[in-house]
Amino acid sequence: MQHIKYFGWFAILLMGLQSTHAQFKEVKTNIVNLKYSSVAWGDQDNDGDLDIFIMGWDGKARKTLIYSNENGQFEDIEAGLPGVNSVASNNLAWADLDNDNDLDLVVTGQDGSERIAKMFSNEGSGYFKEMPQSLGGVYASTVVWGDYDNDGDLDLLMAGHMKNQKRETLVFRNDNGKLVRIDAKLQGISRGTAAWGDYDNDGDLDILVSGRYHPNKKLSKCIIYQNNNGVFTDIKANLTGISRGSSAWGDYDNDGDLDLLMSGLANNGKRITKLYKNNNGRFVDTRANLIQVSRSSLAWGDYDNDGDLDILIMGFDNAGERVTKLYQNNNGSFKDVKAKLMGLCAGSVAWGDYDNDGDLDILISGEDNDFNQHTKIYQNTLNNGQTVKIHPPANLQADVKGKNVLLKWEKIKDLKGITYNIRIGTAPGKNDRLSPMADAQSGRRLVADEGNAHHHDNWLIKNLPPGKYYWSVQTINGAFKSSKFSEEKTFTVN
Repeated sequence: MQHIKYFGWFAILLMGLQSTHAQFKEVKTNIVNLKYSSVAWGDQDNDGDLDIFIMGWDGKARKTLIYSNENGQFEDIEAGLPGVNSVASNNLAWADLDNDNDLDLVVTGQDGSERIAKMFSNEGSGYFKEMPQSLGGVYASTVVWGDYDNDGDLDLLMAGHMKNQKRETLVFRNDNGKLVRIDAKLQGISRGTAAWGDYDNDGDLDILVSGRYHPNKKLSKCIIYQNNNGVFTDIKANLTGISRGSSAWGDYDNDGDLDLLMSGLANNGKRITKLYKNNNGRFVDTRANLIQVSRSSLAWGDYDNDGDLDILIMGFDNAGERVTKLYQNNNGSFKDVKAKLMGLCAGSVAWGDYDNDGDLDILISGEDNDFNQHTKIYQNTLNNGQTVKIHPPANLQADVKGKNVLLKWEKIKDLKGITYNIRIGTAPGKNDRLSPMADAQSGRRLVADEGNAHHHDNWLIKNLPPGKYYWSVQTINGAFKSSKFSEEKTFTVN
């Protein structure tokens, strides 16, 4: 009996070890190996699975490529995009710029002869047409999309070294598909990071920027700007300035406000990773036991489908090694699960469910310890997502005041770590006023991201033209699995 008891404990221990080390399996692909790279998942052909947008240096040339996901096999669609590389981890991004419910793209970096920043419209059948936007050119750059003015279309935040050799951080307002630079008065940075996020829960997107700012010295600043009706004010958050790194907003403790994860090179030359808890708009260093890295990339995602956000991070550590780590969130404490992921830096990481099994897979690219470039996909083998049920919110209401409408719904209480995603159209089933970057019928997302209403149970849309509008809401969990949309409702702006 005693032997049976010990064997039972041994079996449980062995199962735990196996589950720890067998969570991700490398998938063999023909995707180009790159460093000085950026990657992003997105369903560019609207066929229901995530494709890959990637750029960087293959050892001989700069590449910018799109790979179509064909039943888990990835094929270069030969999009003819300008090959670029850079020294930051998010130099490209998908967005539905024109609210036609397909994914357009922006790409920035060095193409060999000059710095570029170009928008391409998705025309279908793998054809991306350059759009006549006046963005200038930028290197050591970061680009992110967000609707800062709550008018239903995506605006662009872009930072880096411009063609004029100056460091700048710019906001471009989307005016019916035309990107117009506003006078945002933000600290110019390069070799850094930027992110939109409603840290103060007032219903509009604030800005984080961090990177090198000094014209002669390798000095960095980190600033959070509060959005007050389109005017951005430094809140003096007293965060550690970093460069050559990455940042991401995420509510890791499920308390309803956005916390902040950052990594990179500090002014003292040390590589750092910081997790700041948001306490009513004041950011407190949690001193989380995370790998300290620069030349880094990081991302939040619920890989184990337990309702809280886990951490994927890669970079160059203080021991001189390239590392890629996965940390499991256990009630706000983070544990290295010893996932067998190739250690890389000078590249990019991204979560996405490429095989549509309900859990998050991993895409990484970058440089290894021998200075070789790699691009890897790791399939999540936990299979926890198949049984996860997610449903849309109920009791939708619309309060119209002049040209503005406050959309409201009942907060879902039986699901953890969820966000909400709104669609608005000028006819039933359309998304032409506010794109959810999701299929209106099935609810399937075109991107691996949170919803456009974030954690809120209401969202304000401003400056709508007169007319009748059709709208609905879906729920998205931390593994970016989406529900169907709720029953469609209408409102009228006179």
